[in-house]
Amino acid sequence: MAHRSPPYSRYAAVYDLIGQRAFGERIAEAALDWLAERGVTPHRAADLACGTGAATLVLAATGAATIGVDRSAEMLACAERSAAAAGQSITWLEQDLRDLSLPWNVDLVTSFFDSVNYLVDDDDLATVFARVASALAEGGFFVFDLNTRRRFAEGWGNTTVIAADRDDLFGVYRSWFVPETNLSPLVLTFFHRRDDGMTWERFDEEHVERAYEIEEVEATLTAAGLRVVEVRAFHDGGGVLGGRGTEESERVVFFVQRPPASSDPAPGSG
Repeated sequence: MAHRSPPYSRYAAVYDLIGQRAFGERIAEAALDWLAERGVTPHRAADLACGTGAATLVLAATGAATIGVDRSAEMLACAERSAAAAGQSITWLEQDLRDLSLPWNVDLVTSFFDSVNYLVDDDDLATVFARVASALAEGGFFVFDLNTRRRFAEGWGNTTVIAADRDDLFGVYRSWFVPETNLSPLVLTFFHRRDDGMTWERFDEEHVERAYEIEEVEATLTAAGLRVVEVRAFHDGGGVLGGRGTEESERVVFFVQRPPASSDPAPGSG
């Protein structure tokens, strides 16, 4: 069996090459549109599990003071290069979300591309939500997406997908779902042509995500002192929000708020 690298270490080098940035950009734009419709303009934002910074750059482009957080140094290096090329000044932090500590409170926290599904332990989920609650200013919003159990069982169960097929890069995703544990391992195998143009370099990574019930996530958010404003379906292909998110959806987006201290109606309520 081939040696498997830590998640998002070797994958970082090819992540943007296979078009993964597009999802982060689309879902960040959809989240900002949802907030704008409710009269909310974040001035300080943090993007958790930011990866190569696709969503982070969208947040920063609004003029918000933005922080990007990820535990992968390799992904953060790619993000820093993208920000420099775009002329954006972003604060980058290499942190595990379970140890999240921001230099200042923010009006908006985002975490996209099923990052929350990577929290495979109940205690980890509760810890991260509590950390987010502490990082948010009163009245601030937390927006994140989640793969549903249906996505794992029907879309990822015993599946092999060609992720890239180019002259210089070939990659395959293999995934399966274990109902007894609600865990879905995903093994990436990529071959990248070396600079000599003749030989190929292989790397393998294993990623594991967990299926959570929507009600379970809502209860954990509530226990952390956060209020679920809305859960919407998200259509990956079109990059748009759909109707109310349910277990029949394949991906849902949570719009969550740290309640303001005052008794005035919160933005987005009612």
